[in-house]
Amino acid sequence: MKALLTLDWRGLVVRSRLFRGAALVLSMLAVGAVGWASVLRETGQQLREAQVLEQSALQSLAERRTELVELDGERLALQRARQMLQEARWRLDAGEGMSDLLDQLALSGHEHGLVFERVDVLAEQQPGPGYHRLPLDIQVVGHYPSLRAWVEQSLRRLRLLQVTRISLAGVDNSQGLVTAQLHLQVYRAAEALPAPASLADDPAQAVVVRRPFDPFKPWSFSEPDGGLGRMPLEQLAMVGSLSRDGRHQALVQAAGRLHRVQEGQRLGRDDGRVVRIDAQQMEVRERLYIAGGWQERSRFLALVTGAQGEVMDDVETRNADTAADAVDGLEGGAIEG
Repeated sequence: MKALLTLDWRGLVVRSRLFRGAALVLSMLAVGAVGWASVLRETGQQLREAQVLEQSALQSLAERRTELVELDGERLALQRARQMLQEARWRLDAGEGMSDLLDQLALSGHEHGLVFERVDVLAEQQPGPGYHRLPLDIQVVGHYPSLRAWVEQSLRRLRLLQVTRISLAGVDNSQGLVTAQLHLQVYRAAEALPAPASLADDPAQAVVVRRPFDPFKPWSFSEPDGGLGRMPLEQLAMVGSLSRDGRHQALVQAAGRLHRVQEGQRLGRDDGRVVRIDAQQMEVRERLYIAGGWQERSRFLALVTGAQGEVMDDVETRNADTAADAVDGLEGGAIEG
């Protein structure tokens, strides 16, 4: 041990080339090991940072995919909302112009027996983007049940109509007629739009039934006047007449049923009254409220071609048969005598 300590290492190193080479190699290896350890440490740090970035990227990708799925749903909802909006905008005017609307209102009103006294088309407005609004004032005269049925039928149209104000007033000596003033809001789209395919799914509209109710008529227990008093004269046909004591009654066919009509009976929608009946025709006097006043007109229902014509009533027939038998008996007695 003392020999190793007393060994002249410096001289040995100086004198031994092998030792010098080994020392140099060891030094280089030590330096390389230190450098490699430093490189490995830096590479490991970069690897850990890359793994963290990878986890963050994967999490961000998952979030983006979730957002993409939600975005697809929102896009689909937006597309459906746009389609519904386009359909709603089309239904504002249902593809018809103002002249078509007025024609339809007039025709439907005529079917219900209404008389249009005034129609005012006011200035068009644009309360919002994409549509226009047109105020419309209408004044009509008719029976309340017919007016109610006409309003209900008009509001069930494909085109959007809004009744913002309505006022009713009874007409003097009107026989149940009322004057109605309506303020309508008519809409139209700002552009021409195609008809939506959803129209095929709309159910058919039910026929509006007119109820025999008049709010301006005093309440009573009596039944409302129905039958021939509410049917248009165009739907009635005179198929014969009855004679009794020199007076005539008409046989009128309506809706497959046969009715006996006499003078003074109500007939038709326009407050018609039967004023004369003979074997070939009957006269109906109607009262119309036109241009602010009452006017009368006469309409005639002639006997249908090929009908039976005039026949005697049962009582008159029995009396005629009795008189004929008596005459026959008198003539027979005279012959026998």
